[in-house]
Amino acid sequence: MNNMTQPNVAPDIQLRLRAMLACRLGRYDHEIEDHLDLVNELYVDSLDLVEIEIGVAETFGITLTEEEMLAMRTVADLGTIVSGKLTSAGVPAC
Repeated sequence: MNNMTQPNVAPDIQLRLRAMLACRLGRYDHEIEDHLDLVNELYVDSLDLVEIEIGVAETFGITLTEEEMLAMRTVADLGTIVSGKLTSAGVPAC
């Protein structure tokens, strides 16, 4: 199991993101790893994408654009997008 922290995503953001994904996808936190493909390995479908979008909004107070939703392929991609939006919004990444 390779669950290394992405260098561009703060650990607290990564933990909150994993917890949100686990909850929204009906999985355990330890099953959510950065390298996993959302569609092919976590079996995310269009309804799950809506759940993820809502989860990100509720957890982090940011909204994802359609382009961002289409650009994310892995859990790490989603973490990078969320971290980038929080940084550009001036939210400190602890």
